[in-house]
Amino acid sequence: MNEVIQIRLRTTIRRQLLLTVSSAAALALPGSAQADNADRPTVWIEIGGAFDQISRNSTVWSPPNLPDPITNPSPEPFGKTPSIGYNFDGAVSVHPNGSDWTFSASVRYGRAQQGPKNTHDQAYGTANNRLTSYAFLNATQQSHSTHAIIDFVAGRDVGMGLSGNGLSTVHFGVRAIQLNEKATGHFSAFTSAPAKYSPGKISHKAEALFARSFIGAGPSVSWDDAAPLTGSAVDGLTFDWGADAAILVGRQKAYLSLHTVDAGYAGKYQYPKVPIVITQSTMAPQRDRTVVVPNLGAFAGVSWRLPSGKVSMGYRADFFFGAIDGGIATAHRNTTGFYGPFASVSIGLGG
Repeated sequence: MNEVIQIRLRTTIRRQLLLTVSSAAALALPGSAQADNADRPTVWIEIGGAFDQISRNSTVWSPPNLPDPITNPSPEPFGKTPSIGYNFDGAVSVHPNGSDWTFSASVRYGRAQQGPKNTHDQAYGTANNRLTSYAFLNATQQSHSTHAIIDFVAGRDVGMGLSGNGLSTVHFGVRAIQLNEKATGHFSAFTSAPAKYSPGKISHKAEALFARSFIGAGPSVSWDDAAPLTGSAVDGLTFDWGADAAILVGRQKAYLSLHTVDAGYAGKYQYPKVPIVITQSTMAPQRDRTVVVPNLGAFAGVSWRLPSGKVSMGYRADFFFGAIDGGIATAHRNTTGFYGPFASVSIGLGG
């Protein structure tokens, strides 16, 4: 009987010890998490950059009085925007101690340029060692674009991520954006120009200016996830990915000025000596309206994380649907996209 009582007593003691250890562990884990949370940096500063491929689908323009090629191909149509650029970005984030929330402000600025590109084409005709006719064409064109994206967001850690032991954060905030495109072109040419003693010299000229822009702002939402590849999500190598979306409301503007003129010149012994305009054409549409622009973006990459630092690289893309009026005589809403590799460095302060 005593042996039975002793066995039951030992069993009861074991159960109480296990319950006590389990309870202590359960209480210690949140305390440890809070300690880790308290030890992490409260302010993060991030700087980075990227090379961008830029979707370019604005309508281009070939002057109607462009002469036929003389010895070289004709100049490219005017109004092409750059296809490759670069950008710089920076962000400041605040992680209050003892909180799952993060507050951040970021800015991304990019620019791209194409040209100036010059085209020269000429030919001379001779007979009996005398100049009988000549023709030439000079053309130049260039374009550039800029974009600025500003975000103010608040994010909350929603768990351990899709991997089960990573980081997952949902952000809500406001995004503001400004897109600008500008292109210019000019050409002048003499064609079918006989000797200087005869009439009939014909000149052709064209000028082009394209200025397009969008400025808007609106609510945004994003989701970031980091899954450890080696180590942990705060001290190791992680695979990062994320997606974002925004609805932007703003002003879409387009200003174009397209001008051509053909003129005839008199011979040496003919009057008047001033050029006589044969044909002339000018088109200068201007449009300014309010539009709604959906914005979608995503990224994927890897990060080397330290308790007070992070180095990241990867690939990202952002698309703004219908942001730019790429038409000429009539409006045509074009999608503008930026996509390419990026790299960034983050430093944590405080804690």
